[in-house]
Amino acid sequence: MSTAHRFGPFEARPTERQLLVQGRPVPIGARAFDLLLTFIEHRDRLLTKDELLERVWPGLVVEENNLAVHVSALRKLLGPQAIATIPGRGYRFAAVLDVDAPPVAAPAPAPAARGVHASLPGLVSPLVGRDDDLAALQQALRQYRVVSLLGAGGIGKTALAIAAAHALRAAHPDGVAWVSLAEIDDPARIAGAVAQATGVALGAVGDPVPALVNALQPLAVLLVLDNAEHLLDGVARLVRTLADGAPALRVLVTSQAPLHLDGERRFRLAALSVPEADLPAAEAIHHGSVALFVQRALAVDRHFRLADAQVPTVTRLCRRLDGMPLAIRLAAARLPLMGLAGLADGLGERLLMLRHDARDAPGRHQTLRAALDWSHDLLRPEEQAVFRRLSVFAGGFSLTQTVHVAGEGLDEWTVADALAELAERCLVVVQAGEPPRHALPETAREYARAKLADAGERDAVQRRHALALADWMDDAYERYWQMPDGPYLDACAAEIDNLRAALDWSRRHDAALAIRLAGSSSVLFMLTGLAPEIRAHQAALEAAAETHDRDAAAIARYWLERSRMNWGVVNASMLRFALRAAEGFRALGDRRGLYLALRCAAGSGELPPGEAAALVDEMAALEQADWPPRVRLQRDLADIVVLRTAGRLADAQARIAALLTLAEAGGFDSVVAASLASLGAVKLALGDAPAAEAQARRVLGLLRARRGNFFLQAIAILAEALLRQERLGEARSALVDFVAASRSRGWEWFGLYAGLLAWLAWAEGRTEHAACIEGHAATHGTRSVHLPAAVSADIEAQVGPATLARLRDEGARLDPQAISTLGLS
Repeated sequence: MSTAHRFGPFEARPTERQLLVQGRPVPIGARAFDLLLTFIEHRDRLLTKDELLERVWPGLVVEENNLAVHVSALRKLLGPQAIATIPGRGYRFAAVLDVDAPPVAAPAPAPAARGVHASLPGLVSPLVGRDDDLAALQQALRQYRVVSLLGAGGIGKTALAIAAAHALRAAHPDGVAWVSLAEIDDPARIAGAVAQATGVALGAVGDPVPALVNALQPLAVLLVLDNAEHLLDGVARLVRTLADGAPALRVLVTSQAPLHLDGERRFRLAALSVPEADLPAAEAIHHGSVALFVQRALAVDRHFRLADAQVPTVTRLCRRLDGMPLAIRLAAARLPLMGLAGLADGLGERLLMLRHDARDAPGRHQTLRAALDWSHDLLRPEEQAVFRRLSVFAGGFSLTQTVHVAGEGLDEWTVADALAELAERCLVVVQAGEPPRHALPETAREYARAKLADAGERDAVQRRHALALADWMDDAYERYWQMPDGPYLDACAAEIDNLRAALDWSRRHDAALAIRLAGSSSVLFMLTGLAPEIRAHQAALEAAAETHDRDAAAIARYWLERSRMNWGVVNASMLRFALRAAEGFRALGDRRGLYLALRCAAGSGELPPGEAAALVDEMAALEQADWPPRVRLQRDLADIVVLRTAGRLADAQARIAALLTLAEAGGFDSVVAASLASLGAVKLALGDAPAAEAQARRVLGLLRARRGNFFLQAIAILAEALLRQERLGEARSALVDFVAASRSRGWEWFGLYAGLLAWLAWAEGRTEHAACIEGHAATHGTRSVHLPAAVSADIEAQVGPATLARLRDEGARLDPQAISTLGLS
């Protein structure tokens, strides 16, 4: 027989299907009554809209607004507070039921039976990629009475906690109790949920916590509180009380944020490991992310096998999913529909794509967006604002940058507190370093970008980001002239991705800002071996630089750095841009800027020796003793080019030796590399091929790790030295490396050294190829390396003057890729 449910002045009688108010029946529709009973029977948890529709209108297709109409009707009868709306999640019955029997004083709880009844979920599937984490968590639970297992939503906290609880059952003679807090939204109900899980009978009225402590006091129990992040204060209070009153109790809490209790051991769960590079399938499967993907792929397609050829795609997919188990499981579930390549290509829409229909999964784990919604909704408004604004950063960011970019309308300490909270909730990753940097995982960043667009803030925040990077790089550019390369790169290299984002945005929206960035960031791109990338940005801004008249200093710097980035690419352009920069700096009265522009003009190799020497003399007149050493060394670099062009090789060699000493002492690695490369070229001109080889190998030893701006020149010098020593196999290997590196850098330095491919072709007996390549080198190579006179004469003798002219003409029309194919065929 159904029991009547009484709350306040109301009484619901299921058998008679009546609702009474103060003992008198009131009219209520059949569906509304069914809805009321559903709320009452499941009053201990939240009910989603879908669940209510299924329970009250089973098997029927009903519009969602029908549910809203009936909820509204119940509120009119019961009062607006009787049914609570949980925004974006569903409803919960909020009225308090009276007990059926008259209330009496709460009796002392019955003595608890030794042990708690089983409430631990089963092990649904094997734990993948977490062996070390499982062992470490078990050890933590043996050493500490309260352990918080922390991590972002979807990282696998619950699965690891279940595995640890099963593994530790024998160590807790009175049992393991599992409490799922996900559906509890009232802190007052936490103790009741713990009592239910442990089988403790509580009194009908009064504070249940003392009775719970009394019942658990003699027991050696492991209590697991799962998904506590939305109830942190209430969980912290209860855990502290239980820990104080039940000395044999162990508590494991899974949460996105810690409880901040004394004695709490924080155990942060990282993402599953992802291979750093492409590996054979047999090795890649030992990484947790790949192993999980394969396990879940087999669950939906028993014929799936991970082949070596598929590993790069699976690795890229797992990396872009941040090694997050939930995201990987959702991706694998889509495998039969989209295929592996389709999955990888579709990650730009991952928030829409990654979903499944597993009926036993919590709602927040049905889609990737739902998991992120759950985490996002737990944030305070100011934390949500900072979180979405951080999405404009590509790569990492510092606290100072966070304040400048994400702090609109917020004071500095509010932003700092928000960033700290985001880090605690694992929505932001803290990167090693001093000062520390932070980053959004890629999936969280995509979600935050969507929130930024929804808030209508995207353009404004991207502008603040670009302006902040421009201010920072202006300062970094000045520091470059005063710092050794190593400390400069340590301080600045991490901003490359942010610079790319700022340049991309400013090129579309603010050309003057883009010009400023393209000048200030040039040296950073150069030192990190990315000169072709910044050169492309600079080339795209040329028309704007010709017409913009604001910020003349930034425009002059743009021309200067564009000149520097064309060294070895198009030396005629290097000269032209240097002269534009000199004109701008003269007008501004900027002595240092003019000095640097003259260095590029004199060092281009495009001027007659007398004119170039005059520019070096002008540099000497401009130079000031208090300028930093890196600036003053630029005159030496220009003078070395002038001496080499004039054929004064002994003087050039002496000047290089002096420059090397100064550059090494100052830690200017790029100047050291440039000097060694020049020294190698001088040794070649002096006919000392072994010495040139030694210098080239020394440069390669310095630069191989990052392939900086002089890497190509050093390989070319090495190849020529080997050709002169008739070591053709080694020369070919060096030229293969040269071509591959030049191609990757937009064919940088190729025209200057294309003649080496002609030399190799001749030495290998491919004379017609050599003639064709020689025509390309003569047309496209500024200061192109010329073949030895004997080689050129032999080519002409073998093919004849007419054929030579035709082949050279053909070569002049071929692009670098075709010439490379001829030279290495």
